[in-house]
Amino acid sequence: MQITEDRRKRVIDLYFNQHKTYAEIAEIEKMSPRDIHAIIKEEKARRQKYKHEKQQQELSSKAYKLFSNGKKPIEAAIELNLREPEATKLYREYWKLKGLHKLNLVYEELGDENIGYFVKLCKLAKKEGYSREQVVKILQLVDEDNAFGLPQLEQRHKCRIDEIHEFDIQIEKSKKHLYSVNYEIASANALLNSYHMVCERKRQELKNINSKASRIVTLVNRFKSNNEEYLKIRKTVEEEVSKILTDSKVLLQYALASIIEAGRRNPNKYNNLLVCNSSSSSIAIISA
Repeated sequence: MQITEDRRKRVIDLYFNQHKTYAEIAEIEKMSPRDIHAIIKEEKARRQKYKHEKQQQELSSKAYKLFSNGKKPIEAAIELNLREPEATKLYREYWKLKGLHKLNLVYEELGDENIGYFVKLCKLAKKEGYSREQVVKILQLVDEDNAFGLPQLEQRHKCRIDEIHEFDIQIEKSKKHLYSVNYEIASANALLNSYHMVCERKRQELKNINSKASRIVTLVNRFKSNNEEYLKIRKTVEEEVSKILTDSKVLLQYALASIIEAGRRNPNKYNNLLVCNSSSSSIAIISA
């Protein structure tokens, strides 16, 4: 059955204003309890929505007032018992009301995660006194397509670091080689010093020997020059030698004795020597 707007309003008035029950309303309006329930349910939803909207309007007004007094979103959220999404939404609505359209556009473009970096950059630029143009030039350095940008410089820096690392490796190898060479030089120096010590010791020994020999020669010369016994013996020897050398018979005897002794010792070597003329008892020596 089609319910007119007037009947719907009467049912609402009977229930909410006059506090009638479903049975009393059904008796008065001649309607089924199901239709009454549908009307009441719809009206409750409408009133709940209106109430919520009104609360939201009041909440928004309070939040806008706090923002206009310089309060931060977190302060407004604490005072009005709001969650972060609600506080952020109201703060952005406040921007629009204040005509801060560009700020809102920036926020929408960057999002919650990146807006903090943007604000930090702005604060840093303001603190250091950088102009907008200078900030733009600085940001251009980050561009990967810029041949003189930070990425390229970082790549070159990395290459230089790698080269330095290779140089360090070569230096370490050279140090090890130098240490090995120095060790060999030290060993050679130690050996050379040992040889020098041996040579010096031998030189000193030779010097001592020469000194002793010189003393002995000097002593002998003094003995020869001053000792009468030595001079007497020498004179006697010289006389005997001269006597032997001038006596041919004695020389022949010595020669014969020497030949006989040599033949005795080496019979094979002197087998061509013949001793003959036994009747005259003379000896003829025939050379081979």
